[in-house]
Amino acid sequence: MSQITIRCRLIASIETRKKLWKLMAEINTPLINELLKLVHQHPGFETWRHKGKVPTATVKQLCEPLKSDSRFVGQPARFYTSAVATVSYAYKSWLKIHASFTVATGR
Repeated sequence: MSQITIRCRLIASIETRKKLWKLMAEINTPLINELLKLVHQHPGFETWRHKGKVPTATVKQLCEPLKSDSRFVGQPARFYTSAVATVSYAYKSWLKIHASFTVATGR
């Protein structure tokens, strides 16, 4: 899976760096945290846990109503896509580690 890393060159103006920081730290990170919580609270989570994968389409569906939430509104489309990809990847990794732990410990 490829991921896009946001990089702010030092030649960018202070205003640009402040705006990008605000987008990343004050809007996008809380969106990712909210999506992580919503995925865990989803009725299908136990099924996904046993399968070892959370469907990306479901994470996208959970993100859609958040796009109009005042806490997360106004981000570029790439930021919403990045949040969905980050949450999908985080759960994929966690579920794989959890499955390995379960097999190793017999729990």
